[in-house]
Amino acid sequence: MKVTPKETLLAGVRVLDRILGPAGFVFEFREEGGGSGGHFAWGEYVQGTRRLELHFRESLGLVTYHVADCSASHEAYMRGLGVWEQCRYPGVSNEPLDGFADLAADLRHAQDFLSADALVLRRVAAQERECAAAMSEELMAGAVGDTASLEKMRSYFRARSFREVVAIFEQLKYPQRLSPSDLKMVEIARRKAGG
Repeated sequence: MKVTPKETLLAGVRVLDRILGPAGFVFEFREEGGGSGGHFAWGEYVQGTRRLELHFRESLGLVTYHVADCSASHEAYMRGLGVWEQCRYPGVSNEPLDGFADLAADLRHAQDFLSADALVLRRVAAQERECAAAMSEELMAGAVGDTASLEKMRSYFRARSFREVVAIFEQLKYPQRLSPSDLKMVEIARRKAGG
């Protein structure tokens, strides 16, 4: 009989309890279900405003650290702690519980999250939030045509069609995404178009 994701997640929790229990964390199962990727289960360890979110499908997948409204992925947090090269999770085993054992080994580096002020986690969370916002803005810029418009601006600039450069710039939805050299191009185009 096949073991369900929920059963495997709960078995993995018993592995992690040895590390997280003494730090005051309690596991709370959240949900199980099915999606396009198959059946899944997830839950989180909770201690006050701190949470360690765990998702399981066929193996331990998403692992996210939370402190209040700050969140960071396992990799980003471990990199922020300077220990990523020593980490075992995610591993390459075919045994579903090995992911939990690997994560338990990595948690020995996470005293910042487990029992300290979580300053590293908060810094990493802010960096991840900035990267996500920049990526979202980049995708939106492409979707609304700013990326293509920027290429047109550069082409018009090379052709010395300065009024067109300025006209396109004024229609951009995300002008703050322009590089310093692109902003210099616009400044020059404005001067040349006005003169």
